[in-house]
Amino acid sequence: MQKMSAIVKDMAMTLLKSRDSVPSGEAAHAALLFVHVAWNKSLGNDDAYRNYQMILNRFEESNPALWNEFITSDHEAILADLARYKEEYYPDDPRVIVVCGMREENVHVEWTDQ
Repeated sequence: MQKMSAIVKDMAMTLLKSRDSVPSGEAAHAALLFVHVAWNKSLGNDDAYRNYQMILNRFEESNPALWNEFITSDHEAILADLARYKEEYYPDDPRVIVVCGMREENVHVEWTDQ
């Protein structure tokens, strides 16, 4: 089974306009948050979905230009695209993401079996 951190990073990168440059900290964390929410939501777990907007607002306050780094600012479209990605490439992966973020410059993911 592929490392969850690698999967999450690959999925997060699909959200960014420039995949060749290093995103701002806020954009990186927001992209990971979207992946966390979409992945779990596709498994029927809405816990992260209920709270993600509050966290996203903090990133937006810290970096008003945040959405300039994303391919779209439509939150629901982002989540739908990521859910489709999960279903296309990892349809049988039952892992539920518990924690998803950055440690220094590395993506860190903690998960549990559903």
